[in-house]
Amino acid sequence: MKILIVDDEPISLASLGDMISMLRFEPVMCKDAEEALKRCSETYYPVIITDVCMPGIDGLEFLERIKKSKGTSSSDVIIITGHGEMETAVKALRLGAYDFLKKPLDARELAAVVERSAEHQALLFENRDLSQCCDRRILEATLDLQRDLEDAREQLRKITGVGNIVVSSPCMRQILNDARLYHKNTDVPVLIEGETGTGKEIVARLIHHGEDDFKAPFVDINCSAISENLFESELFGYEAGAFTGSDRKGSKGKLEAAGKGSVFLDEIGELPLHIQPKLLRVLEDRTFYRVGGIKKMPLEARIICATNCNLEEMVEEGTFRRDLYHRLKIGYFTILPLRQRKEDIGPLTQLFLADESKAKKKRFKTVSKAALDMLRAYPWKGNVRELKNVIERAVLVYDDDELRTEHLEFLAVKPGANMGWRPSCNLFDLSDLTLPDEPFDLDEFLNDLKRQIVIKAVGRFDNNKTQAAGFLNWDRNKIYRLMDG
Repeated sequence: MKILIVDDEPISLASLGDMISMLRFEPVMCKDAEEALKRCSETYYPVIITDVCMPGIDGLEFLERIKKSKGTSSSDVIIITGHGEMETAVKALRLGAYDFLKKPLDARELAAVVERSAEHQALLFENRDLSQCCDRRILEATLDLQRDLEDAREQLRKITGVGNIVVSSPCMRQILNDARLYHKNTDVPVLIEGETGTGKEIVARLIHHGEDDFKAPFVDINCSAISENLFESELFGYEAGAFTGSDRKGSKGKLEAAGKGSVFLDEIGELPLHIQPKLLRVLEDRTFYRVGGIKKMPLEARIICATNCNLEEMVEEGTFRRDLYHRLKIGYFTILPLRQRKEDIGPLTQLFLADESKAKKKRFKTVSKAALDMLRAYPWKGNVRELKNVIERAVLVYDDDELRTEHLEFLAVKPGANMGWRPSCNLFDLSDLTLPDEPFDLDEFLNDLKRQIVIKAVGRFDNNKTQAAGFLNWDRNKIYRLMDG
């Protein structure tokens, strides 16, 4: 360990240096405080021994500067004072001196003070090291915890489906914006209509969770899966002894169990007719009774309903109450089938491909244009759920960098089969059609036009005539004959 010695008297400075060397420390000697301050700005000295009476900057001013400097404030400064300078020694201690020695110096006393100071510096160094190590470990643990928390949130998003919302179509963007709006209004009931597999539950969960709220419970009920005679107790709960076979302590219903979260009534069109007026009363009063109970229970949860039925038609048929239908329709969503919002097929395909490739440790990263065209041409009667299953099957069977049409051959439609899809607009703009002045053979012209269309379709599907036939809703043999002709 280096010890800095400051004294303007050469003999005293040399003597101190010899004593420090005998204690097996390395002395660094300075003839005045200015030189010592310069050295301290370049190197850290754990222990500094300085005389008080020096020309220029005296020992007390030197001590004060050392203690005020960030780089040297932790150094132990030992002050050397003459006889009768006790007041100076006290002032030095108040300024932060570690200890003081009186002249003439006693070698044993100097050794004891220096050894004690060295031990103090060793403890300070160990403490700094432990503190830095502790800070480093706390930082690492905090970063690990943040990563784990984000991973947990990501997993929760995937489990709830909220993390799988990727859209491009204007209609779905509007639905997502409205869902975030309804998230802030818990007392507004919401009705979601759409075909099976369009993502009604995912929208319901987005209404419940918002951007990143996973604290409140999401209680889902499939109305088609509950026995009609058990529906009331399942929804509202029951008191002890309310019916034969009931729990002796009673039981909470789904409305009560949801607390301040959400109750999702899936397949609301299957809600028993005798329960419908009771649900209407709950929505209007925001209170309910348990079965067999006399105490009003407050409804704190949000009610979200979904159906693949046409409730308006059911109202006209008398199988669904008109007043309940209009009450549920305060917050209303209609999710179009995937075949009517083809802009979403590309982003959804990429999302499902990335998720499945990661889960199954495959290489798939991109989708070829031909494969994407093929997916867009498919009718998707099972909607988003069917698309997800198709991508999962392709990734399970194949392993490649790019998803291509050959990986989707199981989607190929049988020759002559009707895919159930027609263009929503005219294929050709005939507004500027001009007939020639001379007579022409219409059949020959149409055959040539067909040939050009078939060639383009076959090229789109990488020369796969079976897929081109499905795309054109034609028999594959007709394609061969037309191209050969």
